[in-house]
Formats: sequence, C-alpha cells, structure tokens
Amino acid sequence: MLVTPPPYWATIAVSQIFDGARYDLHDLRVYTEAGQEVPYALRVRSSRSERQPLDTTREFNHTDGPDRSSELTLDLGAGSLEHNALEVDLLGRNYRRRIELEGSDDGNQWRLLRDVLLIDFRRGGEVVHDDTIEYPLSRFRYLRIKLHRDPIVDDEAVPIGDVKILRTVEIPGEKLTLDATIGKREAVRTDAGPGSRWDFELGGDQTPVSSIEVQIADAEFVRNFNPEAGGPVDSGRPFTSVARGVLRRRAGEPLEPMRVKFSETRAARLRLLVTDNRNPPLQVEQVQFAADARQVVFTTPQGSESFKLYFGNAEAEDPSYDFARNLAQKLEPAPDRAAIGSRKSNPIYEPEPLPFTERWPWMVYLVLGLACLVLAAVATSLSRAAIAAHDTAVESAV
Repeated sequence: MLVTPPPYWATIAVSQIFDGARYDLHDLRVYTEAGQEVPYALRVRSSRSERQPLDTTREFNHTDGPDRSSELTLDLGAGSLEHNALEVDLLGRNYRRRIELEGSDDGNQWRLLRDVLLIDFRRGGEVVHDDTIEYPLSRFRYLRIKLHRDPIVDDEAVPIGDVKILRTVEIPGEKLTLDATIGKREAVRTDAGPGSRWDFELGGDQTPVSSIEVQIADAEFVRNFNPEAGGPVDSGRPFTSVARGVLRRRAGEPLEPMRVKFSETRAARLRLLVTDNRNPPLQVEQVQFAADARQVVFTTPQGSESFKLYFGNAEAEDPSYDFARNLAQKLEPAPDRAAIGSRKSNPIYEPEPLPFTERWPWMVYLVLGLACLVLAAVATSLSRAAIAAHDTAVESAV
C-alpha cells in the first residue's frame, strides 16, 4: 500500500544548533539522504494577536438619510462571537468623513460605540488612508453604520462599500524549555550586601532565553535577585543584567519554581545573583530556561524518510526560499514533528584556506629580516660612497 507522506514536517532548533549556527540561523540547510536540497521556512513561535473576519455578517436596511448621509445595518447572526473592529471601503480621495457606529442586541435599542473621522489624504508620493474603526469588545448582534458626507468634496450621499467585521484572536506561541547546567555556588558581595552567585551553562554560544525557572528547596525566603546573561568562558563577552526583582515564598506556600521573565537575549551562560545579607544561602536544586521556539518547516519529498540539517557556515546568506514566502501562516493539518538526532561533523566540509600570512606566519618575519638586511647594505654602500667623495674633495683642495 502506498503511504502518502505528511505535507509538512517541522523540527525545533535546540541548543546544539545555536552552539554552531549563525545568530540569525540563515545558514541552516536541509537535505535529503540523496543530497537533494529541501526548501524550508524558519518561524519564531511567538504568541501574537491576529484580526480575523466574522463570516456570519449579513447586510440589510441600506438607506440614505435626509441630511445626505448613508446608513447601513449589519446582522452578525445569533450567538455572534466577540468583535472589536471593522473595515469599511469608501469611494473617493482626499476626504474627511464622519462615521457613527452603534450596536444593538435587538435592533431597536442602540448604543453609540464610536464617533470618528475616516481620512484619505494624498499629496505627491505621500498617502494617508484610514479605513478601520476600533471599538470596545462587543457581542452586539446588530451594528449600524452612519456615514456623513464631507461637505467640501461630496455633493451627495456617499455609498458605503464592503464592510468587514473583525475580531481579535490571541494565537498561542510555543516555548522551548530546557535544563541548564548549574555551577557551584560562590559567596560574593552584591550591590546590596553579602550574597550568592550561580553560573548556569545553556549549552550553546548564542542560545535564546527570555525566562528562567528556579527550583528552590527553602520553605520561606525573601531575597533581592539579579539575573545576568553572558558569553562563553574566556570569550570576553561580559555579563549584563537582564532583570531585577524579589524572590519571595511565604511559609505554607507550595514549593513551585520561581519564574523570572525578561526581554529575549542570546547567551551562553546565565548568572544569578542573590542578596542574602545575614540569611543562609538558598538551596537551588534545578534551573530551566525558555524562549520562543524556532521552528523549521519543510515539505516531504516523495520517498524521503530522513533528512540532514547543516549549519555553521558563517558566510552563508539567507536562502529566501519561495516556499517560505508562500507558506500560509496557519497550516492545516499541523506539521508532524521530526526529531533531531546527534550532532556530527560534516565529513566533506573543506574550510576556506587561511590567508598566506596565517598559514606561514614565520614568512612575515623572514621577509622583514631580509628587507632590513637589504636596507642596511644600501645604507652602508651609500655611507662608503659619501666618505670616499669627501676624502677626494679634501685631497683636491690640498
């Protein structure tokens, strides 16, 4: 029986990739076992807000008012979803038109939601166009739009074009959570007094991190803390502060991890500074770190069951695959997950040859030495010639 492969595969970039890949991951390449390059899309799985249109909207009661205004009533359907914005298509250019938006549950009692101006302004290459009205989150079944003409550019009522009712949907993201390697506690002095310091290895030189969870065994404490992010050991990249706050647990509270969020940064190590003062040091048992997952999405060529993921070429450019630019934001069905195997060196990789001066550094000193000898010989010859000329001139004078 012929088994149809899933339309998409996806894998999540992990620390062993960030340990060798470029900062922007533009050097990632996917190949089949047969050596065929596979286009992919790189996505950061951040949570986001997205506006989606309501498909149940029906127009009725489209009329013109005695003041040369246009009016349109919309029925969003029984049990309509929450909505908080609309887009309206209006004819014409360079106008300032007032719109009143009202909502109702029964079509009889109306409540004003917004009274705004929609503007279209064009001059030269500059364009300002506003076609969206935002209003408080609502479940009104009926919406009524009243469009007033611009008395300067509109002689008659302006027809109301296509209208889209929008709702804001929160799209959940995906976090990649990994264990950090905990270093030995060191007694240090923080900027607020005696304290403790722990260094945590993240497993990669450029690992993204936006939160940490610290499992502490103590039942009760209140400590000022300061997490810092830094580069690999002996890299010269200093630790910089990413957050400040207070770790607090009251007696009787569950022993849950203490979570700290901060803006995403790239680091090889995290450092936790805790001010203890006269209190005993905290017992740190486990540390986990997390960041928005980086997802590599690709298609499955017929007959391919395994793939190779290459990275580490610092000179590689962004592939900008057509596949990535055409791929829908939401994939149905969701991509199947491909697990990443162990990391191996590329046996056919040949690095760029080093510059001549780096391949034979002694040659530089040899050339400089020879040049110095030549200059010394020339200087000696010139000196002897000058002395001889001087002696000849003296003898002639005598």
